Amino acid sequence: MTSTRAIFFDLDGTLLELRHEYQNIIAETFNAIEGEVQDNWITQYNEEFFKLFKTCEPDPAKQAFASIEPCSEPESLAEELRKRETASCRPQNGVHDDLERLTENYALGVLTNGFPEWQRGKLRKYNLDQYFDTIVTSYEAGAHKPDEAPYRIAEKRLPAETYAMIGDSDADILGAKNAGWTAYRHSGSGFSEIPAELDWG
Repeated sequence: MTSTRAIFFDLDGTLLELRHEYQNIIAETFNAIEGEVQDNWITQYNEEFFKLFKTCEPDPAKQAFASIEPCSEPESLAEELRKRETASCRPQNGVHDDLERLTENYALGVLTNGFPEWQRGKLRKYNLDQYFDTIVTSYEAGAHKPDEAPYRIAEKRLPAETYAMIGDSDADILGAKNAGWTAYRHSGSGFSEIPAELDWG
């Protein structure tokens, strides 16, 4: 059955917020696996990771760590980073109650730039997956927001007459508008009043 209205949420920075600076998380990852960290390692990791991530190359974290010559355990580093990134997240205040209310009248989904296993793992850890009818990652679409491809995948997975995208970044907003969706920039407040802000009632 086609839902009348569907609301998709960004994950990082919208449903979840990061409690620590990401550079510190990377540094802690190096210390945990390599026993040390150097500033140029972090710089090289970031440069290589985003180059690979931009084109949806497989295992960009592992490949980025492998590009750093002294590092002998790229797979362990990538897994350690995944665990630390997930543990450093926390749900926005009141998000569980807000999503529970929204499920009463709307179909809900997640549309996030990232890898399926990392992003779904975050949702499971913080018991957020229970509220969503589908979870779409940019890696599954082969392109990141603001490209239209993730939005089209979302439409196929969750048919509806009207769509809204809730996110905190320009990519969320621009991508939604280009796809013909309603866009709402999340500013850190609750989610339950969003339908009224969208004039959905």
